[in-house]
Amino acid sequence: MKMRASDTVKVSTFLQDPWVGPAVVREVDQAMVGNDLANDRVRISDKRPKARPDSLGNYRMKPGSDGETQVHAQVVTTRTLRMWEGYRGSSIPWGFGDALLGVVPHKKEGLNASYSRESGATSFYFQDSPRLKKTVYVANSTDVVAHETGHAVLDGMKPGFLNSFDRETHSFHEAFGDCSAMLLALQDPALNERIIAQTGGDLRKPNLLAHLSEEFGKAKKLANADLADDHQDWLRNALNHFTYATPESLGDGRGDETTLGGEVHSFSRLFVGAFYDCLEAAYHEGMRDQLLPPAQALRYAADTMGPLLASAVDKAASNRGRFKDIGLGLILADQESHSGKLGRAIEKVFLDRKIFQPGDVSASMVRHIDLPELSVDHTFSSGAEAVGYLTQHSQELGLPEGVSWQSSTMSVNHKGEQVMGFLYAQSVPVAGIPALQGITTCVQGGVTLAFDTQRQLCEFRHDAVTAESLQAEMDGIAELQRKGRIGSGGSGQDGPGYLAVVRGKTLRRIPVTDSEW
Repeated sequence: MKMRASDTVKVSTFLQDPWVGPAVVREVDQAMVGNDLANDRVRISDKRPKARPDSLGNYRMKPGSDGETQVHAQVVTTRTLRMWEGYRGSSIPWGFGDALLGVVPHKKEGLNASYSRESGATSFYFQDSPRLKKTVYVANSTDVVAHETGHAVLDGMKPGFLNSFDRETHSFHEAFGDCSAMLLALQDPALNERIIAQTGGDLRKPNLLAHLSEEFGKAKKLANADLADDHQDWLRNALNHFTYATPESLGDGRGDETTLGGEVHSFSRLFVGAFYDCLEAAYHEGMRDQLLPPAQALRYAADTMGPLLASAVDKAASNRGRFKDIGLGLILADQESHSGKLGRAIEKVFLDRKIFQPGDVSASMVRHIDLPELSVDHTFSSGAEAVGYLTQHSQELGLPEGVSWQSSTMSVNHKGEQVMGFLYAQSVPVAGIPALQGITTCVQGGVTLAFDTQRQLCEFRHDAVTAESLQAEMDGIAELQRKGRIGSGGSGQDGPGYLAVVRGKTLRRIPVTDSEW
């Protein structure tokens, strides 16, 4: 069908979640839906017939139809990617090397969703809910689609994270997904007005920003054996008071609404809660210093914290994402791009959450001041060129000798800042797990170099392979073994839900997210 010659089209999408309200018709950039639900970065890949536009090119879908779910997933995925590229100030390549991310709105029955680098796709499930008297299509939730797209975005920015067995790193992956959902929600003026109406401007009160994946969560909680959570209209709640303990010390369970668990989705709630608190601080700054009305201050909070989080991720170590390191990165980013206006508030949030210890921020500032005096004279055009630069200056940077460097990421933002990520692998025996005796795995070290607009080194991170990092990897492997998530073939959720696989005498982490929401 011939598309009309127009820059915009009308589409049916859910404002935030089916539990919050029905799909509404809105006008969007035509390039967002593209042709045949495929644009230059995102395409619907579904076993069911694709939605077709009307004679004017609009996608106003019948409520409850497959097309409604497909159009919603296409638009929200593209909006999330565009949001993060705006916050980063540069394009974000997908971690699987293809230009197009596949989006599968009707993968199979279940109440789950996932991202897989190996298939280059996000996948969403569906299931009848007798208690809700309807079929729940997970892809209809803006929160869930933004979350899974967040995984794909983070994998493009930091591909080393999904190669690790480190539980905290995978918890940060889940947290980044939930932060993506909250930031995307705050892009919508109608939602922001609703949040203010719900709370009277007090973000400590329950609200649809803090409550993530309402319909999906409601269906899951009505379907489980625990009657105590049936009243909860969310899957996860960013309004929490969790404080830091290592995930290994919390066991393998999920805890509950007041208890943190060591399972990655449960543990992620700690960082999500901290980020929500930072959003609240930015919201108050918007009203106090910018004299913004409350609903506009919510958007200001997103547009302040989103770039800080993008910068913190970009300049973090390439191999692992630890909560403290990302938090310290937020403070450095605030100092560099926001005149340090939120630094004390962010520090207090992370101290109260026990993610920071006293002295962590001052030590980070001293480290930053004492960076090696290095510079570049041009923008690197290839990974090989970047590796050559790193090798040339490895002694000045105190990097290990004799390792094989791999260029992981390269980016230049709209200001001209250049960030390069590198990985190196060390083969080690799997230790402390009798069932995997005689098996080896690769543990990665990571380096990040960032150069400012004057092409001077403004950040250097080296996360080495140490006894501590080796133990964290072994702890992560042991958890997967206890849960039966390590197989001897196949990959990802298309098999028996393996998250790691032994091939020959080598164990590797499959670069997928855990679909057990």
